[in-house]
Amino acid sequence: AFSLASQGYDLILTGRNPTKVDNLSNKLKFAYKTLSVKTAIIDFSNFNTVEKAAQKFSNCAIEGIVLIGPRPEFSSTFPSRAEWNKNFSETFVCPLEVVRSFESRLKEDSSIVIISGNTSKTYIPNYPNTNVLRLAWSGEVKNLAHFLKNRKIRVNAISPGPILTEYHKTKIQAEALKNNTTFEATLAKKVEFIPRGSYGSPEDVANLVSFLISDKSKHLNASNI
Repeated sequence: AFSLASQGYDLILTGRNPTKVDNLSNKLKFAYKTLSVKTAIIDFSNFNTVEKAAQKFSNCAIEGIVLIGPRPEFSSTFPSRAEWNKNFSETFVCPLEVVRSFESRLKEDSSIVIISGNTSKTYIPNYPNTNVLRLAWSGEVKNLAHFLKNRKIRVNAISPGPILTEYHKTKIQAEALKNNTTFEATLAKKVEFIPRGSYGSPEDVANLVSFLISDKSKHLNASNI
């Protein structure tokens, strides 16, 4: 959000946690006083929230959509039907409903960026079954690119490798405590297999999002990066 705001984009922020959405909105308004920052609550476990948000911004012309679905959470190697249905609905079907609901507001020659996960390309044993849902987005960006081609709307996915988010910092810290070692030593061991020897940062992903939203990527379409 801050990366896009720094380039002069007005923003519509959505999320399921009203406090977090409001806090982010206030920080952006303080930092970029000339920009418009609006908010809405969207919870991917509730389709009605998508419909309400779309109605709230029915008169807005949108230059791009950045969609971040929740992380799939499976409890076993062979999840129950109910667990599959819940995960598929919350990580794919409902996020896709955002695209469907806001698509008519998109300007011609605009961009949709879907942030997926590394398991769309690589099977990761610590995250079993998530590759199935992440791969759904790899296929869907190709669908959407063809569906929206007459309006020259491009659609791409980003499937980052390990990113040092607060979520991963917490996991690494817990592992370090369990093994009676330091955060730095645990992190160093985890990045041994990465050629650069480090995790990516949220800013690295933000830079790529900014590129894909901008006209600099106008010939990049239906790709999973």
